[in-house]
Amino acid sequence: MTAGSVPVPMRRCPRCGHPTRADRMVKGYGRDCAAQLGLIGHTVDTGHAGPDLLDLLGAEPDDCCDGGDRPADLP
Repeated sequence: MTAGSVPVPMRRCPRCGHPTRADRMVKGYGRDCAAQLGLIGHTVDTGHAGPDLLDLLGAEPDDCCDGGDRPADLP
């Protein structure tokens, strides 16, 4: 919160009773309870913008080891 801003009202989550910022509630529940109830995905909201690590990985070349050439995998 910056100086001079209006504080966000707190409300209690009806499931667990913890006080939660009203602007962070999901369908009337706190974010943790909403995730446990399946109302939102189970990922953490980090506010990340841009590509993920998997987006930065390149395609695997054809000559890479896929594990099938290990001696323990031979018939």
